[in-house]
Amino acid sequence: MITLGQMRCFAAVAQELNFRRAARRLNMTQPPLSRQVQALEHEVGAALLDRTGRAVKLTPAGQVFARSALRILHEASEAVREAQRIARGDAGALTIGFTAASSYVFLPRLVALAREKLPGLALTLRELTTPEQLEALESGHIDAGFMRPVTHRAGLRTIRVFREALVLALPAAHRLAAQPQVGLHDIGGETLITYPPVEGPYFHNLVFGLLNVAGVIPGGVQHVTQTHSILALVSGGLGVALVPQSAAHCLPAGVVLRPLSGTEEPRCDLVLGWPATTEQAACEALVSLVSDHAEVLQAPP
Repeated sequence: MITLGQMRCFAAVAQELNFRRAARRLNMTQPPLSRQVQALEHEVGAALLDRTGRAVKLTPAGQVFARSALRILHEASEAVREAQRIARGDAGALTIGFTAASSYVFLPRLVALAREKLPGLALTLRELTTPEQLEALESGHIDAGFMRPVTHRAGLRTIRVFREALVLALPAAHRLAAQPQVGLHDIGGETLITYPPVEGPYFHNLVFGLLNVAGVIPGGVQHVTQTHSILALVSGGLGVALVPQSAAHCLPAGVVLRPLSGTEEPRCDLVLGWPATTEQAACEALVSLVSDHAEVLQAPP
């Protein structure tokens, strides 16, 4: 059976055309080098080197075999390096879920950072709501997800990756749009366009928790799953909405954002979730990337 060691010895001789120089290059003595080449010729069943003259020459068969041997040795070295990169998490592939709102600011930052720091890591991105991401993680359809915080869930690890203010989206012609800040009490009786309790439980509970504490009762409620759709309805004058500040990056015409007045600015979080039992080094590399560059990723939008 031909071995890589035999090919490596033959390739050195084929390139140097001198056993002494080839042995020095391989950090070995000439006798074992000669034995390796002879064993290779025996396996091939043909003479690869012409040793009859003072100089070593390649036979026609040796010339053809040398080209193939060098290619095989290169591919073997690449295979080793690729395996090492995957073991370190520097290479490989991950399928990652993300919420629509995270794509406004955080996700572009993360993708740019991953391309710079982990260029060998291939990312497949899937837009999913948080409940859909949790199902996809359990079924193995995604490896990790950027989602909204969830209550304790067995087998799931999370870290916060982004925090931003919750702001009020208003039609530009609304009576409150001229104010630099708006209090929650000012939107009592207004139609509220907000996230549904099943598809968007985090934002739904956050928004209604704030309203309940302030004693504010909306005049009506319209449930919409995605932030950009909520903003579209605000633009049409259907109502007002509480949305993440990063929504400013996809603001349609006719909509303004106003900070909420009060002693404590309400905020919303984005977390990275992944299976606690993952054996993917690439997933751990992603977690480390997010942790090590938190200042860049969490900078205000």
